[in-house]
Amino acid sequence: MPPLLTDTLSRLRRLAMLDDRVYDELRYESSATLPAVGVTVVGLLALGLGGWLWWFVSDLGDTGSVFLKTVLLGTIFGFVGWLVWLLIVYLALRQLAGITVQVEQLIRTAGFASGVLVIGLAMVITPIGFGIGVLALVAWAGATHIAIERTVGRGGSVVMAANLLGFAAWLVVMSLLSTGTNQIGPGPFLAEAVWDAINGISVTLSGIS
Repeated sequence: MPPLLTDTLSRLRRLAMLDDRVYDELRYESSATLPAVGVTVVGLLALGLGGWLWWFVSDLGDTGSVFLKTVLLGTIFGFVGWLVWLLIVYLALRQLAGITVQVEQLIRTAGFASGVLVIGLAMVITPIGFGIGVLALVAWAGATHIAIERTVGRGGSVVMAANLLGFAAWLVVMSLLSTGTNQIGPGPFLAEAVWDAINGISVTLSGIS
């Protein structure tokens, strides 16, 4: 196994054991930038796949099209949205507290924080699938908050506000992409797409009656 992959898996294992010293190491290891991006992509793929498995097991139909949208396109849009999230964090910290974050450091720490999204695979357990999807997103936001704190070397309300602003922007974008006909949002956003479709049918039936 390549050393870089071994180091990546080792760090993810340590983060799973709540060893947040990993973030301190990542700040100064430039070779971890690409692995961090890879962890984010894999995490978003896992979230999208978990949502699709929930859709498939629930027998909601059109599984091929939904797979393309929520797993593949959802990962792409989710990743772009994640970059916007980090940009908002960068700008908010600079404007609110005068803190200039090293962008590569932020990508490395926040990227590895995204590993928690693999929880989303458990959405295949349909009775609690939506709750697991929400849990994955909350855990992601929490892990990213810790990553930002370790990157800037301080905590407090400003860091929390910056992270929440970025996360809220990501949520809004994913929500807008999740409609009854375009199920692009990954994970729990598929439930929103189902609700949107049902609501559309209800409105149509009300108009006919």
